[in-house]
Amino acid sequence: MIIGSTPPGDPPPRRAASRFLVPLGLAVIVVVVLDAALGSVGFGASGRPLVLLVASTAYATAGYAFLRGVRLVPPWVLLAVMTTALLAMYLADPTGPVIGLFLIAALIPLRPPLRIPAAILIMGTAAYNLVQLFVASETVLLTVATDAGVAFFFLVGSMLRREREQREELARLMAELAESRRAEQAALIVAERARLAQDLHDVLAHTLSGLALQLEGANLLATTTPADPRLVDTVRRAHQLSKSGLAEARRAVGALRGDELPGPQQIADLVAEHRLASRGALRFGETGRPVPLSPEAGLALYRAAQEALSNVRKHAGNADVEVALAWADDQVELTVADSGGGTGSLGGSGYGLAGMAERAAAVGGRVASGPIAGGGFRVRVTVPTAGRPPQDHQPPVRATG
Repeated sequence: MIIGSTPPGDPPPRRAASRFLVPLGLAVIVVVVLDAALGSVGFGASGRPLVLLVASTAYATAGYAFLRGVRLVPPWVLLAVMTTALLAMYLADPTGPVIGLFLIAALIPLRPPLRIPAAILIMGTAAYNLVQLFVASETVLLTVATDAGVAFFFLVGSMLRREREQREELARLMAELAESRRAEQAALIVAERARLAQDLHDVLAHTLSGLALQLEGANLLATTTPADPRLVDTVRRAHQLSKSGLAEARRAVGALRGDELPGPQQIADLVAEHRLASRGALRFGETGRPVPLSPEAGLALYRAAQEALSNVRKHAGNADVEVALAWADDQVELTVADSGGGTGSLGGSGYGLAGMAERAAAVGGRVASGPIAGGGFRVRVTVPTAGRPPQDHQPPVRATG
């Protein structure tokens, strides 16, 4: 979000002229009604007082509805009612103030289109002039002054409408500017990720490719010359691991470039890679029906399995490993447990577990880890599906060889 801009969808800021327009208009209506009630004719139950009462009520009701933006009646109908009511008030009491006509002139430009309201104003002003000249016996100069006042307040209303339109246009331009800046920032991020991906590709992928070629040559040499069978097996496993590392490096580069992130569907590939690198038994089981995960949640599971199996190879030697993936409607749970042995367990130094916990917490999940009675270590990672918080869930594991 650009600081100081109006976000898309928010109403434009209101200026003082617009903020006080409705209260000012209502105040003028009150003045017109009070002047009619307290004038020489006043309100009553018959004759001119009754006409004045009914016309004042109609004028106030239509004016209030117009100012409050009532949509049940078209604006031009409300203006026509106000104009007719004002003429009736003036006929009933020719001493009434002309400010009621000025208010109508100021309101008309606020609700375009103006063709019908402008015609109503012209006809209403002409009728008002006739009442001034032939009923109230006003002078021609006062009639001209009335017309000038009507024109002036019509111009004021037009200026208010133009100011409002400019304000809305400015708000729209500010929103477009904010959106364009966000798009520019996103493009810069994508470009930087692409540059980092290219650097990683050059450094890692090319190095691992060369290593894979060298190990392939070493494997060929070891199998065609008398050598310790253990050396042949070690070189073969190292060659397979280098190929797996090359594939993983390419996958990481693809993630930086915006490709699809790895997820629980690729955990079986990690299991297959571990079988190549370890002589221990490995069981992999998956229960339940897979449900959609966010890309971040799927990546958290994948990285947790990758880190856990890597720690087994580093710290538990050829320990037996059991990997279980349990799906539920509201969460998915990954369990990796080893039988112990070697120099440690899949718990490792703790830095890998901290990384798992951070990834899981970022998507609303959690990590539970600890030693197993009788030896070994277990890591359990739980992440929610569809944004729901994870719940305690201990599904059975169906092991497969």
